[in-house]
Amino acid sequence: MDLEFKHFRQEHYPEYASWFTDPDLNRWLGPMDTAWLDAVLCEPQSVGVTWAVFRDAALVAVVETCFDLQDPLVCYIRAIATKPALRGSGIGTAVLQHLFDRHARQGIAKHTTYISIHNPGSIRFFERLGFVRTTSEPNAHGYAEWRRAGQTSS
Repeated sequence: MDLEFKHFRQEHYPEYASWFTDPDLNRWLGPMDTAWLDAVLCEPQSVGVTWAVFRDAALVAVVETCFDLQDPLVCYIRAIATKPALRGSGIGTAVLQHLFDRHARQGIAKHTTYISIHNPGSIRFFERLGFVRTTSEPNAHGYAEWRRAGQTSS
């Protein structure tokens, strides 16, 4: 799948924000607001990158990442959203595989995410990508840590 990754910019926001009329997306990643946009636009690339992902010039996904400042080999996936109309089409899998390949070329070898224990769709999605749960109990917010299989903690 031919995908183009661009740094998320203000002009991407109206399209992305429109996706949050979808109840599932809004439940897990919403509500979308300009405070989120301001945080994304002000974040230094050394801390994290939010990617706007395009296929044939159309925005199809947004991926938020951040880096472990003590271990440059670790990347956290804060969120991934695919255009609701494309859910189940393989876009999310293709996007993350592309991200993993890009990171491998940059020397980033470990990927971690936190998923709500009440979000079975995200759990299944990340398990299909080889992530395994690394914490037995969720944190105070109901999220458990998941790491790509074969990747150990630092």
